[in-house]
Amino acid sequence: MPEYIFCYDISDAKRLRKAAKILQGQALRIQKSVYLLVGTPTTMRRCWQQLSDCVDAKHDDLRCYTIPAHSPMQSLGANVLQEGIVWSGLMEKPKIR
Repeated sequence: MPEYIFCYDISDAKRLRKAAKILQGQALRIQKSVYLLVGTPTTMRRCWQQLSDCVDAKHDDLRCYTIPAHSPMQSLGANVLQEGIVWSGLMEKPKIR
């Protein structure tokens, strides 16, 4: 199943909380404003639509990147996952709201 990175820079606290809530219901938070969504292109478009309805394009920055299959990933720093949990690339089917 395709993987997508959603990230945002939202200037208003209310819009920021709303965007975070939308993404937390559908994706895995991997940094403060960066989320991994595993789903179909339709799932990604629905999530994008929900987010675009709550951001202000004049003041905020919302992005979605498709991760190519079998892409290597490297990280440095604090792990977002709890100790003992290893990311396998498998995830429950995202909830669609």
